[in-house]
Amino acid sequence: MGNKPQSAYELYLCEKPSQGRDIARILGANQRNDGYLQGDKLIVSWCIGHLLEMMPPDEYDAKYKRWSLAHLPILPQHWKMAPKKSTSRQLTVLKKLLKRCQSVVIATDADREGETIAREVLEYFNYKGASRRLWLSALDTVSVKRALENIRPSDETEPLYYSGLARGRADWLIGMNLTRAYTLLANDRQVRSVGRVQTPTLALIVKRDREISNFKAVPYYEILAYFKTNNEIEGELLETKWQPPKESGDEQKQCLDRRVAQAVIDRCQQQVGVVGTATTARKKQPPPLLYNLSALQQEASRRWGYGAQDVLNIAQALYETHKLTSYPRSDCEYLPLSQFNDVGHVLHALCKNDGRLTELIAQADKTLRSRVWNDKKITAHHGIIPTQATPGIARLNDKEFNIYNLVRRRYIAQFFADFEYDQSTIVVVIRSDQFKASGRIARVKGWKLALEAETAQSPSAMIDDSKKELPAVKKGEQLLCDNLKLLDKLTKPPRHYTEGTLIKAMETIGSQVSDKVMKKILRETAGLGTQATRANIIQTLFQRKFILQEKKLLKATPLGFNLIDAVPDTIKDPLLTAQWEQQLDDIANNKGQDINGFLKQQTDLLKTIVTQVKAPRFATKQAKTSNQYKAGDLCPECGNILETRNAVRGRRIGQTYIGCSNFPDCRFYFWP
Repeated sequence: MGNKPQSAYELYLCEKPSQGRDIARILGANQRNDGYLQGDKLIVSWCIGHLLEMMPPDEYDAKYKRWSLAHLPILPQHWKMAPKKSTSRQLTVLKKLLKRCQSVVIATDADREGETIAREVLEYFNYKGASRRLWLSALDTVSVKRALENIRPSDETEPLYYSGLARGRADWLIGMNLTRAYTLLANDRQVRSVGRVQTPTLALIVKRDREISNFKAVPYYEILAYFKTNNEIEGELLETKWQPPKESGDEQKQCLDRRVAQAVIDRCQQQVGVVGTATTARKKQPPPLLYNLSALQQEASRRWGYGAQDVLNIAQALYETHKLTSYPRSDCEYLPLSQFNDVGHVLHALCKNDGRLTELIAQADKTLRSRVWNDKKITAHHGIIPTQATPGIARLNDKEFNIYNLVRRRYIAQFFADFEYDQSTIVVVIRSDQFKASGRIARVKGWKLALEAETAQSPSAMIDDSKKELPAVKKGEQLLCDNLKLLDKLTKPPRHYTEGTLIKAMETIGSQVSDKVMKKILRETAGLGTQATRANIIQTLFQRKFILQEKKLLKATPLGFNLIDAVPDTIKDPLLTAQWEQQLDDIANNKGQDINGFLKQQTDLLKTIVTQVKAPRFATKQAKTSNQYKAGDLCPECGNILETRNAVRGRRIGQTYIGCSNFPDCRFYFWP
């Protein structure tokens, strides 16, 4: 498109119509038009998510309509984008607006995806004008006005676009090529969808399922010993647990030999022990950090069984529709110091939205500055918090209220004192045997006051802050062992993943590294996918029928097991994929490897895998006899369905044979 603007208009390019209307209202752009709002020397318009999509292989070359191993790997030399049919009208609107405007303010969501949504449109129309970046953390009036006063140069966020391009192209390369490869290999009428992140995520579930399936319970033994004390309460005994020495137990300090446990009981019954340790220390626990998206998804899964995508949709509605919370796709749990001045306004808004909080917030100390106020910990976004908007909560449904309640109470908790408790430890020794008791007594509730109503909604979320108070004893005091109890136990298998625990595993995969070389390469914060994509990855696994859900538990299907057994480690290894995600993060932060280096890495990997796939495939294909093919199978040449056909010419006219349904593009056939 031309470089000379026809007017001095500036275009604010938003991600969604609702976002555009919010910004237009504050900018005074009230003149409604088809696909945009106009004001004085400015226009506000929007995308509708991605307006463009990457072209499929057959748009590069018609021969790719046939699925064939011979065509792999498919490696575009010049990447092509095409308008999405469902939103092509809005793309046409933007084309016309870009011709009218001399500058653009990118006002899409403040993340990699938002940056990509806007810039791919500008790139598609070869826009060469000036641009700036509006970085929004919330859509309430105060936040939007503040962001408008601090519009950034667009080159500050441009690396996010290159990261988005790298992610999209890498996903295309892996998905398009390996889905074809492993679908053709399987030849069982089931598409084997392979994804750069979805496949290693599936591998986590398959591995856990197999650990559970192969688990064999091992018996172990615990001993409870009860000691008489000089406590004024008659008959009260000190309950302790025997501490197995290393030689009598396993790595978890469990006693695996019943004879050893029985010997302890025999030698300690009615014996006098000496108190070796008797301590009580005051402990303090600061308020929990703010929620990021993953933590919010995990908590909602644990409390109510909400799915990850469901929580993301709810959080998005609270941000975008209700304006009650800040940007939801955050990976951060902290706040910038600059927002400390907003505390009074936010707490006032919370009371105005829900009068039931008035008494609680009256007890809050607005001058307290908890550990969440830390500029050094801020990433592209801050933690999820309530905004200063006051629309009330009447419009919220039950699920929206539950998520909103988590967010607001975690924020309120920052303005209460530390939770304080007394931690007591007693160790009684009988010769070489040690018996230990621990107790914790709440002394100052502090921030737990802010979470009491929240936890009361879910009995499973209750925290026992007052473990049994221990009787007063002194070091060196002698206590008679009144009786002992032998408990037969069995080791338990690991638990199946829920959506919440799977999100946690995806997020913290980097911390599970034991290999020293990989640990050095992989940051502790590296994970599978991002805050914004993990929910969608899980949904994709459901849609592809790789996993199913029984109650809240995720389990792999036979199709899921089959795929993981087929693909090489380089595709299903979560740690390697987390390393790729780390490289995408480096691109987004303009450090380390660039987009070309990253894509070359993916291309080299593809070439290696396809070479491995082809060799055994061709040998198997040549050895396969005709009676092993039947109607309904996938064609070994192109992947379409085989069908029974009648010969219409030649010496066998009228006879039936098995042929490809993609004829004449594919001419594979055989005679039964």
